[in-house]
Amino acid sequence: MPHGFLSVRIDATNELHHLWCNNGTWWVHYTLNFDFRTRRVRRSLETRTLAEAIRKRDTLFERLASEGEWVPDRGSEDDMPTLLPLLMIAA
Repeated sequence: MPHGFLSVRIDATNELHHLWCNNGTWWVHYTLNFDFRTRRVRRSLETRTLAEAIRKRDTLFERLASEGEWVPDRGSEDDMPTLLPLLMIAA
């Protein structure tokens, strides 16, 4: 599994960048670059509150920018994104 690093363009005028609400639950989407490839990731923030979703997104992006994230090979049993524990983001 290669190590991916965050690759996003942030529109400072849009506080909802990379967020969307699906049936009341907030989600985040972003792109990881690794080995001359990219992987689009969508992840639930497990919250119904916009303020909490923004906080979790910002914390997640800070961690991804500094630490990166392991990217599983497609088709493997580890094909699900290796999620940074959202409980750690909630702190």
